Amino acid sequence: MSPDTTAAPAVALIDELEELLSSGRRLPFSASVVVNEDEVLDLVDRVRLALPDDLVAARHLMEDRDRIVASAEQEAEAIVARAEEDARRIVADAGEQAVALVASNEITAQAQVRAEAVVAEAEAAAAVVREEADVYARNVMQQLEGELARALATVRKGIETLPQPGAGRRRKKG
Repeated sequence: MSPDTTAAPAVALIDELEELLSSGRRLPFSASVVVNEDEVLDLVDRVRLALPDDLVAARHLMEDRDRIVASAEQEAEAIVARAEEDARRIVADAGEQAVALVASNEITAQAQVRAEAVVAEAEAAAAVVREEADVYARNVMQQLEGELARALATVRKGIETLPQPGAGRRRKKG
């Protein structure tokens, strides 16, 4: 189905709504018009039903985007929290090991070197986990960007198929 045939029912309904407003009774000394509420609401419902599926899909895509972003942020926060907890545990373990090794003068130097290595390993492991979380979040955001770009292109294409306001139409003066 081409964009013109998809948008045609909605445009016809908008024309019908314009006709209903034009034929309404004008209130003296104002720009207000009295129209039949049931007729207007019926036309609004019919316009909603005639909207292209792409607009509805774009709306759902936006809702999905919000859900995916929230989920990615929660997952990234959980990964970072686990990495920080692991780093704290490793540092605490290293500290305990260092205290146990301090009892002997010969072993003290070795304990110091080992403690520094464990701390460095913990920091490196935490940095790797943070980097992986950042990469994951970036990938999710890039996928979402692509989906949003496609949805935006669809919406723009839909807008382009609609006639410009006032193009070729004359309003009746009441």
